[in-house]
Amino acid sequence: NKKDEIQMINKVKAKIQGNLNQKCLMEYQDELRCQSNPYLMWINETEKKGNVEKEEMEYPSLSVVYIEDCQETFSIKDASKEILVFVSKGGRIASHAFEIIDAYFTEHPQMDIAYCDEDIWMRQTNEEGLEADDDAQRMCPWVKPMWSPETFMSFFYFGNIFAIRVSAFKELEWLATSDCYKNIYDFMLKATEKTERVGHIERVLFHKYVSEGNREEIQEQVMNTIDMIGCGPDFDDIKLDAYKRRGIPVHFVHDETKRFSYPVFEVTDDDLVSIIIPSKDNVNVLSNCIHSIVEYTSYPKYEIIVVDNGSSPENKVVVERMKEVYGFTYVYQPMPFNFSAMCNLGAEIAKGNLLLLLNDDMEVIQGDWLHRLAGAAKQRNVGAVGAKLLYPDSTMIQHVGITNTVDGPGHKLKLMDDSKSYYYGHNKLIYDMIGVTAACMMIRKNVFVKIGGLFHGLQVAYNDVDLCFRLCEMRMRNVQRNDVVLYHHESLSRGDDMQDDKKMERLMQEKEILYQRHKRLYMLDPYCGRNMNSGRPEYECRNVYGFEYADETEYQDHVTLGKALPAEDKMNNAIMVVVEDARKETLRTAGSKRVPYYICKGWCYVPGMDNSRYKYTLKLRNKENGEVWEIPVVKRYRKDVEDILPDETNVALTGFVCWIYQGSMPAGTYEVWMFAKDQCSRQKLYRNTEKELIIE
Repeated sequence: NKKDEIQMINKVKAKIQGNLNQKCLMEYQDELRCQSNPYLMWINETEKKGNVEKEEMEYPSLSVVYIEDCQETFSIKDASKEILVFVSKGGRIASHAFEIIDAYFTEHPQMDIAYCDEDIWMRQTNEEGLEADDDAQRMCPWVKPMWSPETFMSFFYFGNIFAIRVSAFKELEWLATSDCYKNIYDFMLKATEKTERVGHIERVLFHKYVSEGNREEIQEQVMNTIDMIGCGPDFDDIKLDAYKRRGIPVHFVHDETKRFSYPVFEVTDDDLVSIIIPSKDNVNVLSNCIHSIVEYTSYPKYEIIVVDNGSSPENKVVVERMKEVYGFTYVYQPMPFNFSAMCNLGAEIAKGNLLLLLNDDMEVIQGDWLHRLAGAAKQRNVGAVGAKLLYPDSTMIQHVGITNTVDGPGHKLKLMDDSKSYYYGHNKLIYDMIGVTAACMMIRKNVFVKIGGLFHGLQVAYNDVDLCFRLCEMRMRNVQRNDVVLYHHESLSRGDDMQDDKKMERLMQEKEILYQRHKRLYMLDPYCGRNMNSGRPEYECRNVYGFEYADETEYQDHVTLGKALPAEDKMNNAIMVVVEDARKETLRTAGSKRVPYYICKGWCYVPGMDNSRYKYTLKLRNKENGEVWEIPVVKRYRKDVEDILPDETNVALTGFVCWIYQGSMPAGTYEVWMFAKDQCSRQKLYRNTEKELIIE
């Protein structure tokens, strides 16, 4: 009958529609699978395939020893070849490892030590009940920093694979205990005292085995582990001996859980710390800051200098009264806000040999904080020293060092819970970093003066990053002391830059100035590594896109002149668009070139629909002549959007990014539109993002 016929037709239609949906989804399956697992994409982009693993015997200058066998009877003098590779039994050497290590020492004859990156292999059980590598899942890349002496004294970050030039260390004494890890750590501390010609091979050359299990649980365990060689009181005697050999007076202290040990360096009676606090019209905040310094600080020799760039007469009176109570130096000099100029002004009159730049919204909660920072700042080749900053009365992280990410300088682990340890103790141990924040930064005055202080051209943001970059360029190390903790009442002084359009624009301009001054550090952080250099707060492998390695001309061809947009009253606007970025970038590497380009990225979705069905195109309409230019977008996997919109279907597939190289379309001001075509029907959707892009 008619009713049954209609039901049958509808069933057939539904089946056809379902097949089309599946087809659309499968078109993106491989790409999105990689994007949802960025490490897999990184492997596909960077690692060679199809070659047979090289055997040790093919390299006459190279030999291998297991770390676990380095006990009482082991001796470096027994090594018969020039290069000795130490490797753990708890995993396997990667393909090409011997080839790469051998080539590294040949190409870098000045290097005596080299260490490599590594990851985790989760092995599956085969039909015979044996664990096999054939279907192993790779995860948790451990990307190590450039040679970092303070990090190395925190724990043995060389890990499960490293190599030495035997002739350089044959005369070193072997500890010869039954603990192979103590032997190895002690020997390498001695080796790095003899030479700092230590190199980092930025390749994953070791795979640590774990048995099959729940992938998420394994990742959680690995990324939050504190079980690292050299970490904890059991290794304090080895570290103390190392400091004694180096002639550095030090003692170790332990945290409450007894899991970590921290060196506290001795200071002299002549070490005066000048605490410089820029402040204006924040009398309550400033009072809390100074009171906490006076109340908690056990270090006896410090002075406080408050630099005021023009508080109101009423607030000036309050600060002067505060001065009478606490006895600090008060510099009142009305001028436009310039954090750099204010700190430099304070440094000019500072009497101390050590300077501490401190925000007025900081709160001291630890008695020996100044002692620990001062001792660290006095060490050879150390530049700036920073502290861990938490949000008030919480364990929420605000700052544990600056990382120069692909999105610009950022604070890794921000807003994460400090009660846990993250990525090999990055919030717990002492780490060398590319930068630390001037919200609490210690530096020797002679170094500060020599480097020219803070750059006045960066008035609000990135002045501390610029200072740290310059210190790195002088081959000095910036140290993050995560054993020193303060509360940071962030943004009380000048508000949150991200919530104000004008401040956001200024922030982008100052970031541009920063990278114009330090072009070699654009998107590069040798203390983080390219693989882990994502803009996200977690230490995880960043998304890699093919266009990052492509030629400029390949993408200019994608920008085409299209048809005019339909009348707005006839458009179907049933699509939601969030544009997170629409701006010009510079210094982008396109093949071997560095060219300016424009980027547009964000996410969009169709409410109530299967979002795998839609193909997106960005449309830029010239506001003067109405011409419409079309740019196809690359889809990005967005787990964060799925978390926001859990009731929408395949909404994680709605991220997008596109780029326009300089010269590929006419200059002008363009409206940014998003066009979505349903690949399973004739539906076409349009949405004006209310954003404009100025093409120069």
